[in-house]
Amino acid sequence: MASMRVRTPLVSVVVRLRNNAESIQRALESVLAQGLDSFEVIVVDCDSRDRSADIVDKLAERDIRVDSLHSDSTSSSAAYNLALAHARGTYITFIDGASWFAPHALGDALDFMQDSYLDLLLFGISVDSPKVDGGIFSTELSEPTHVFVSQHEFRSNAWRLFEAGQMAVVSGKLFVRSRVERLGLRFSEISCGEQGFMARYVRDIERVGVFGAVTVHVPSAATPELGQGDYATLPSRCDRHFELMLDLYHHWGLDGDPVSMDVIRNRYLERVVACIGAVCSPACDLPPEEKHRIVVDLIGSEHVRLAASVTKKPRSMMVSAMSIPIKAQNVKLAMGGAAVMTRLFGADAGLPLSLDRRA
Repeated sequence: MASMRVRTPLVSVVVRLRNNAESIQRALESVLAQGLDSFEVIVVDCDSRDRSADIVDKLAERDIRVDSLHSDSTSSSAAYNLALAHARGTYITFIDGASWFAPHALGDALDFMQDSYLDLLLFGISVDSPKVDGGIFSTELSEPTHVFVSQHEFRSNAWRLFEAGQMAVVSGKLFVRSRVERLGLRFSEISCGEQGFMARYVRDIERVGVFGAVTVHVPSAATPELGQGDYATLPSRCDRHFELMLDLYHHWGLDGDPVSMDVIRNRYLERVVACIGAVCSPACDLPPEEKHRIVVDLIGSEHVRLAASVTKKPRSMMVSAMSIPIKAQNVKLAMGGAAVMTRLFGADAGLPLSLDRRA
């Protein structure tokens, strides 16, 4: 099918698919109904165990704008890298199989990006959470439409975007593919996955804008399933994410800015607390002694102790409560508190309402 395409598409829409049989039809239809003149959809199935891949394969047979690719790995990084190897669009945007675009919103975002000559556009996101009565509670993550007039203005205000969780993941953005290729960017779990990709993309970026209108809907989700091997790497992964942000702000010359540093430490504590909650949840079937060892490593990090000591105002109830055992280095209290809070509020109780709900 790819050989039939001559025209370079304006945008490549990358869809990461993993057991989304109930929602992938809606996701794809939301792209196909945008009314765009030139686009391609690249769906990468991450070893789904349901009917997801079959649904996409059948659609791809009928519509040459849709490519169906298959990965043997469940890794998001592997899926995105496979898509990047096939993408041909001038711009790239990423969603997963549970998300969908608002009608005609992607086209409006693309127009704004082109008219403003941007290297990166962040657009409004609606995080949709199920209500007890079966309805949907939606919370918008967006900033007023704005173009940062200089590199310095973007860097000085990036903490607001990090605080909202919009800079930690690739969803909800438009990237310039030629910039991705020029910088040789790819996703790597060793290099912090999506957050590592984002940090490298914006490191020396010039033109950044925000498109305030809600463009994509993203269902809220608790911390995803983790294999036993993944649990053991949580402490080192948390530290790598924190060090990545410290390095970025050092490169920007803003590592002495108190507001930015407080946001970075807050996000780090939220990540650590969410990881403790995941380890202490019933879904983690590790032996008690292994759970204890992981939590020791999580709260014993020098970065964690410093962040808990100097962070002025944790933004969530769970992080505020968990700061007490972290400061005291009380593993038993930390595990007990996390287990209680997780049972009451779910595995992502320690995180703010944002996209960055993964360990």
